[in-house]
This record gives sequence, structure tokens and C-alpha cells, in this order.
Amino acid sequence: MSESKTPLSLDQIKQRLQAYPLPKVDLVVGIAEGGRIPAQMVAGFLGKPLITVKVNFRDKDNQPHRTSPEFLEPFSLNFQKGASILLVDDVAVTGKTLEVVKEKLNDYQVLTFVFKGKADHVLFPEIKTCVTWPWKAVKEDELHQNSERRKFLKSLAGITAGMMLPFGGKAVADMDQQNRFSKDPNRDRFGDLLPKRKFGNTGIEMTMLGLGGAHIARMSEKEAERTIETALEGGIRFFDNAESYGNGLAEKRYGMFLTPKYRDVAFIQSKTTARDAKTAKAHLEGSLKRMNTDFLDLWFIHAVSSPGDVDHRINNGVLDVFLEAQQSGKVKYIGFSGHSDYKAHLRMLEKSDTMQACQMPVNAFDPNYKSFINNVMPQLIEKNIAPIAMKTLANGGFFGGTSHFMHGNKPKIVPNVLTVEEALYFSWSLPVSVLVTGADDAQMLKEKIDLAKKFKAFHEDKRLELVEKVADFDGQFVEYYKV
Repeated sequence: MSESKTPLSLDQIKQRLQAYPLPKVDLVVGIAEGGRIPAQMVAGFLGKPLITVKVNFRDKDNQPHRTSPEFLEPFSLNFQKGASILLVDDVAVTGKTLEVVKEKLNDYQVLTFVFKGKADHVLFPEIKTCVTWPWKAVKEDELHQNSERRKFLKSLAGITAGMMLPFGGKAVADMDQQNRFSKDPNRDRFGDLLPKRKFGNTGIEMTMLGLGGAHIARMSEKEAERTIETALEGGIRFFDNAESYGNGLAEKRYGMFLTPKYRDVAFIQSKTTARDAKTAKAHLEGSLKRMNTDFLDLWFIHAVSSPGDVDHRINNGVLDVFLEAQQSGKVKYIGFSGHSDYKAHLRMLEKSDTMQACQMPVNAFDPNYKSFINNVMPQLIEKNIAPIAMKTLANGGFFGGTSHFMHGNKPKIVPNVLTVEEALYFSWSLPVSVLVTGADDAQMLKEKIDLAKKFKAFHEDKRLELVEKVADFDGQFVEYYKV
């Protein structure tokens, strides 16, 4: 007769953690697989960095199936000697696994913490039975989701390759628009361009990296000018902006430093958050004036947040204004953007067949949490709408931040699990036309340009590996901007 199990809910565990006097440490080390989620939760409460180590001893029923715990991959810790470490697992029956890992950490001050069993700190010391953990209760559903995720990510390899242009380029449909940028598809009057990709059904080709406008408003005027110049010198020709960035300051800086000398080579997009036709018209005229240009290459219905929001804007004439602006020549192409809810994007695609570009979060964590990649990208590909990647580092979420532009003290994907290069290469390995990067300064932008020049697409196995490496992070922290 099998032993009864004690069920625990996520709320019970969080409440106990909030009340528990967690020790002050410099680093949290989780023992995977069982201790991965507990360690993530503890690191989140402590606001400390997290790493995981793969050790295997017991099966899912806590029965030993090896003679002793074994490391499943090489483990060495590159952290300041003498630092204090909290070693976390879900359950410790004999403590053998904890001891094996502690031996590898003999240069550090190590305390052990388990949710149940034997350790220096035990979250539920009163529980003597086996436990049904909340994250294991949904395992079957997760396995189905993982299977679907794998199938979709595998299907993208050939599509991505088809969007990437060979050196020397190829003929395109809209030659007047293409020739505005370059007679030679790989050069213009300022030199070599970054590699280019097809831009949906527009017939044009666009550099694979674009400069984000939001950060331009946050810089000093001198640094903004330097960053724009660095973008041009580095081969970027896609320039993102919005009327809301810095209350128009980002657009003014494009009008000061980009359009006067470089309008002939710059593909400029802006966006409006307008909820009605009158406001949309005013925003367009304001954007054109601030950026010192008589037309936009691309104009977005910006920050769509829900299906109801999409319906409201369309019913209040916003889409009509976009179509009129396109017909008049004030706007070359139109599209929409948002990062809150993939269902808003699906509603826009359902309501309109006029969109030519779509900007959305595309990063290695997204397939695990309310995914734009899994739910929206297939429709963009089917409709031949240009996908534009943003939030490729989760707007600070990969660095432990939980507010726009900021790093923070939550568990960090970068650098603890992924490098910046791996994160960006994951996104570029998907069928995106442009990756828009938000750079804090010119030097940071140059680093992204250098990565673009060296880019080689990840094989499907590598992409899946990265998605699964970050799967146990908490989406409410990493992609805090999703509803």
C-alpha cells in the first residue's frame, strides 16, 4: 500500500517563505531537477543571484536509483571565494545529495535549505510524508505544452533561412523604395550595411538590427547624437520611435540628428497610442513635425493591450486614419505593436488584413509564458507580415529587473543562465525581419552591432536547449510587462 502524500499549494509555500527567517547569503545554488523551482523561489525572496547544478540520486518517488549522487554535467563555481551560499533542494531524505554538492563548494560558506527533510534550514519540518508539489501537479499539461513548443520551434528553421538574404542581395518587388536606400544592396554612401532580411510583403529588405527610440529620450543630447551616428556607421538603417517616447523628445532628437543629413538612407518608424481618430491624426502630424520629415516609412498602432482595446480603437476610427495616411503618402507602410497580451495581436490579425508589420516580444523565455512566438508568429508567417522583435532581453527582465529599462535583484537569466550573445542569437534564429535593440549608450549599441556582424543561426536543438534552460524562471518577474 502506497504512502499517502501531503498536497501543498503555491500559496502555502509562498506564505511560509514570507514568514521564514531566511539567512543572509550572497548566492543561491539550486539542485536540479527537484530543487530548481524551490531555489528560484528562495532566490526571488532573497533578491540574490541563482545558479543550478544538475545532480541525480533519487527517482520521482524519492527512491535511490544510483549507488550515490552523481553530477550530470561538469560543475565549477566562478564566484568570489569565501562568499556565503544557500544550497537549496526540495527534499533531503539522507542529506547525501547536499553533502556531495557541499564538497564541491569547500571554498565557500555553505548553508543548506530544503522544503522538507534534513538540512540546516527546513521550510516544512512538520511534514513527514511525501509531498505533492504544485509544480508537479501540472506536469502532464506542461509536457503537452513542451511537445507543442518543440514542434513549432523546429518548424521555424527553414523559414528563418528563407528570410536571410545572401551576400549580394536579390531582386525585390518595390524597386523604387529599395533604390531609395541603396543601388548596391550591401552598401550605401556611408559604407557596408549589416546583413539584411526580407520585410514581409513590402518587397523591401531591411537591416537585421534596428535602433530603438525609447532609450534615445533617456540619454543626454550629446550621447543621443553619438548613438545615432554609431548606428549609421555600424550599418543600421532601421530607426524605431514613438510619439510617446519621452513625450516626443525621442522624435525631436531624430529630427535634430537623423533626418537632416541621413533621411535618404534611414527607414523610420513611429507609433501612436491613440484610441480615437482625432488623436491619431494629431499624433501623426506631431511625429512628422518633430522628426523633420514629410513621411514615415512605417507607422504603428502602438501598445495594443487586449482584444477589447483593439476593438475600441478600430471602432473609433484609428485604423481608418492609418489607411488614409497610407493612401495620402504620409505613411509608406502600416502595422501594430504591443507587449502585454498576445490575444490582442490575434484580434488585430482577425479584424484587419491590411497590416504589413508587427512588433512584439521575441526572446528565449517567451515560449514558456503567454507566448507571442507560439501564438502570433505562425499567423504572421502565414500572412507574410514582417515580424519585428523587441524585448529580446525582456526590457531588463533578463537582468532581474521588474520595471522598464531597469536591472534588478530578481533571479537573473543573464548572466547566470544565458549570455547576451545567446539571447540575441536565439531571437535572430527565428524568422524576424528586424531586431530592435534598446541601447543605453553608443558603446552598448556598438556591442550589439558587432554581434550582428558575427551572427550564425542556432540549430533547432540549440534553440530548444536555451528555451528549456530558462523554463523554470517565474514569468511574472521575467516578462513583467505581460498581463
